[in-house]
Amino acid sequence: MVVAENATLYERVAGHVNELVRRGTLSPGDRVPSVRKLSRQLGVSVSTVLQAYALLENRGVVSARP
Repeated sequence: MVVAENATLYERVAGHVNELVRRGTLSPGDRVPSVRKLSRQLGVSVSTVLQAYALLENRGVVSARP
């Protein structure tokens, strides 16, 4: 996932998480960082992280489990 310079904040956050997956920092089956933890780490709102995770789920990069 290439993130354009004019991408929205949630698209940049999604790009960050996608890069973690691409580099192997997050392997298939691993949990992604919690919404609150990633929010604190990146200095963005919880809402922004939720939008980023929704985008990644729609693109098939991550999947939600109950």
